[in-house]
Amino acid sequence: MNHLFVTQDQSFMPRWQAAFAEAECVTAEQAEARADADTLVWLLKEGHGNEESSLVLRLSQRATVVVLSMMPENGAAMEALQQGARGYAHALSPADSLKQIATVVMNQGIWVPAELMAQVMGSTWRLLKGDEQVQSSVLEVLTQREREVALAVAKGASNKVVARELDITERTVKAHLTAIFAKLDIHDRLQLIIKLTGKGASAKANEILRYSTSK
Repeated sequence: MNHLFVTQDQSFMPRWQAAFAEAECVTAEQAEARADADTLVWLLKEGHGNEESSLVLRLSQRATVVVLSMMPENGAAMEALQQGARGYAHALSPADSLKQIATVVMNQGIWVPAELMAQVMGSTWRLLKGDEQVQSSVLEVLTQREREVALAVAKGASNKVVARELDITERTVKAHLTAIFAKLDIHDRLQLIIKLTGKGASAKANEILRYSTSK
């Protein structure tokens, strides 16, 4: 797997190379020339210009793209996803987070800030009429507590809200989600909705996401 970081500011590279030793800092032109299915392009977006937006669109047609920002905003995250990026994160995310992001997006998942993902989850669940479409066969492989966490998350609740509603800690919520994802062979919350509603393989997640976020 090739990790290309598109930025003119190489001061970020020690942090990024702590996550991916083979990571390279490249220009936009170099990224476009080398982009392919085995490449994860991390684009440090420094503004809202049309040039950067079109770059995300072009790169996403040939490689997996994650947009990084020093000042993450929900609106900018939504814009990046609609242009084809599979992830949006803080440029100073720790190495462990960067590795997790890479795992998620390279397995057809979506990575965005937690509060935005909760909004997307809720709207997608309603769009797919989740309450009417829940697959009992999927829930059967989970414990009772895992079912409660899975359904709450699918309906758009954040980890903090789930913890409060179920009277458990956020750490416990994360542990349950890790177990749920492993049992259902998925990598993110959006794929959880697809699985729970029986609306097809996780490859359809992007299509549904684009539809729900355009509303």
